[in-house]
Amino acid sequence: MKKYFVFPFLFSALALAGCEDVVDVTLDEGSSQLAVDGLVTDQPGPYEVVLSKTAAYFNNVPTPRVSGATVTISDNEGNVERLTEVAPGRYVTRTLQGKIGNHYVLDIQAEGEQYRAETDIKRVPDIDSLDQVFKEESAFDDEGYYVRYYGPETPGRGDYYRFKIYRNDTLLNKPSDLLVRSDEFVEGNYIGGIEMHEDPFKVEDKIRVENCAITSDYYFFLNELYIQTNNGGMFANPPANLRTNIVNVNPASTRKAVGYFGGMGIRTKEIVIRDGK
Repeated sequence: MKKYFVFPFLFSALALAGCEDVVDVTLDEGSSQLAVDGLVTDQPGPYEVVLSKTAAYFNNVPTPRVSGATVTISDNEGNVERLTEVAPGRYVTRTLQGKIGNHYVLDIQAEGEQYRAETDIKRVPDIDSLDQVFKEESAFDDEGYYVRYYGPETPGRGDYYRFKIYRNDTLLNKPSDLLVRSDEFVEGNYIGGIEMHEDPFKVEDKIRVENCAITSDYYFFLNELYIQTNNGGMFANPPANLRTNIVNVNPASTRKAVGYFGGMGIRTKEIVIRDGK
């Protein structure tokens, strides 16, 4: 999508820029924390939990992975599975199958500490269909094909969604592609013809849309993540810590964790873009 920004004070800002001093910023690196990225869904596994360590703000090298941890996922039906480490810091399930309506607990024993997180897999409405619409170039749109979404929203307030879009089996994963929505303005209504991405697609592109139902807390975590990763420019707010559902089970311990263990109910639909101007 085309974006235009007008700054009336541009020339004043440029003039002042020549007077700026270079300031070297020294930050307190603090202690390294366990970082958790995990997900369980109602789709066939395996499900994955990735453990790493946080790093200094200006450290541009990959964060170290945490190996040798004991990682288990259990549910309210009495199923418990210990995950297998298949690569440094990457732990996967073998047999666990997520189900809508179930509650899941992630337990991690790592570096002498025990951490826990809990989540649910929420109900998710089906996607009725996707279609395409061609747009000529304009002040607001680039020329090309745009994909539109059709489907019901589940009655009852308090539903939250993440939409994932894949082009030719590759997830669109730029910071601006993180799309989360609540049912605040569509509660129980039919969603008819909402465009799913601001950039156009090309003929023969295969587009897959996943509607992922998530918990309210996971929604706010992803929304905060979106704001942080798209928070740039001269008026940007300072970075802040994101919420987390990973807790150290020992309340006296000073070793905390960051990241999130989420649950998703997922429904999927695909479309191949055809030439039809």
